[in-house]
Amino acid sequence: MFTHYRRHFPIVELNYTFYRPAEKTSLLRLAERAPEGFQFLVKLHRSLSHEHNLSEAAGIRSAVDALQQENKLLGLLCQYPQEFHYTQQNLERLQTLADQFPGHILAVEFRHRSWNVPEVIDWLRERQLHLVSVDVPDIPNLYPTGLVQSSRLIYIRLHSRNKNAWYGGDDKRRYDYLYSDKELLEWIDVLVHSADKADRTLMLFNNCYGTQAAMNAQRVQQLLTQMTTPLEVVPPPEWTEQEGEQRLLF
Repeated sequence: MFTHYRRHFPIVELNYTFYRPAEKTSLLRLAERAPEGFQFLVKLHRSLSHEHNLSEAAGIRSAVDALQQENKLLGLLCQYPQEFHYTQQNLERLQTLADQFPGHILAVEFRHRSWNVPEVIDWLRERQLHLVSVDVPDIPNLYPTGLVQSSRLIYIRLHSRNKNAWYGGDDKRRYDYLYSDKELLEWIDVLVHSADKADRTLMLFNNCYGTQAAMNAQRVQQLLTQMTTPLEVVPPPEWTEQEGEQRLLF
């Protein structure tokens, strides 16, 4: 799967590291398989974000440090659960977690609506932490869809608008959603109007049911190539003869 993916996209968000702590050997194996210029976003393990247990932090730090030394690490993602509300105690927990990863780009995604206040953006900006924008169903108490920024890095995660399946026993169904061109163009329009407020935009699809995420990501590439905008699409890395792959142009 990774062999196919790296031919079409310049970055990938590693989700397995949320369920199994990132290890140096596994990350370096991925780095060896990645072409020059390809980069990884590493999602932090759930013990850090959901359990507030930092016992795995040192090992994860060692692993991502090694990936960074190979120039293959783009940043880290910390996704908090909806039960993680905006409180002073949780701000302190976030600060303590961020302190474990100095020198790394750390993006933070909140799921509870209580974090959607200006003072949170200011707090993150002061600490050079990057707030994640989301695309989710319009559900009470869920962090709302829309562009938010605490830095000049825009990081968007499109999950699903499948409101009826968001809560329930089958998490996979939550992300069973294919974004329409109209919905994708809405985001493109937002990004065009925010182009002067960002140095880089990351647009990641988490509607990972079947092949829908990859389909939507490729469709955004196609739409942007058909439009005249100030946005510059980063192509996938070029292939070399030694890699034994047919080079694709996008």
